[in-house]
Amino acid sequence: MRVLMVGAGSVGQVYGWHLQQAGVEVHVFVRPKYVEEAHAGYVLYPPGVRTPIRFQPSGVVTSPAEVAAQTWDQVWLCVSSTAVRGAWLAELTAAMGDAVLVSLLPGLRDRDTVAPLVPPERLVIGLIAFSAWHAPLAGEPLPEPGMAWWHPPFTPSQFQGAPAAVRPIVAALKKGGCPAIAADATAMAARGSSFLVPLVAAMECAGWAFAGLRTARWASLAAAAANEALTISTSHLGISPGPLAWVLTPTLVRAATRVVPLVAPMDFEAFLKSHFSKVGDQTLLALDLWVVEGESRSLPVAALTELAAELRRARGDAAV
Repeated sequence: MRVLMVGAGSVGQVYGWHLQQAGVEVHVFVRPKYVEEAHAGYVLYPPGVRTPIRFQPSGVVTSPAEVAAQTWDQVWLCVSSTAVRGAWLAELTAAMGDAVLVSLLPGLRDRDTVAPLVPPERLVIGLIAFSAWHAPLAGEPLPEPGMAWWHPPFTPSQFQGAPAAVRPIVAALKKGGCPAIAADATAMAARGSSFLVPLVAAMECAGWAFAGLRTARWASLAAAAANEALTISTSHLGISPGPLAWVLTPTLVRAATRVVPLVAPMDFEAFLKSHFSKVGDQTLLALDLWVVEGESRSLPVAALTELAAELRRARGDAAV
């Protein structure tokens, strides 16, 4: 099986390595300035491993023309929601032949962006279920910088699509040591993002500190914004909010800030700051899209609007 990972950040490296462990031929699509790094390979620290290993892609491409010159079984989108703007994605999907497109884009309207580009039987929606970071974080005793990651318990990566397209993905990941299942990834991603993104935004406003997020101001705003996001996301998809709607309270926000650090193998505050600072534009885009979608459906958006404004203010946006 030949797979092309579009983007070789944390997501592309981790899934690419797991697929390679299963015997898959993994190539990467990167911008020209990252070609040298890709050819050199990536230093990785799989869960529980403190000795660096190297993920060496089988090949590196930088343009749709190079993609079209080869044959692929799957093409994985391992980039952020903000990265798929412009014409390049349509050019890429036109160049990939009959390959299955695996979209790991997390945004509210990302499926609407990719769905017109390939037939439904060749589109798989995936939900990323690991936490990856550029190691070492502060205090991590590692011999050299690299990508580390953690699979939280009972949270396999989920993939949704035609069974014939999903089965090889799940089988390869499981063979390569990555927990994975066929499931309704779209619904789970919508509910999960609705909870996670407002919490991360409020935590950034609170100085990237769990203690700050636990204060009445930020815990209440995060919970209110998460409730609005959940209502908007599930209305957009035409699905039930599920039991999460019953428990999205400031108490849950505070509980999450205390429980997660107890089970995570790394400094989770430092991880959130490191990871979400890099995808900060995606956080704001998600908040803004919820506001637009909520207003179009006459749903409440006051907390989301306030949180987006506070986040811009925390970042020193002069327009706020």
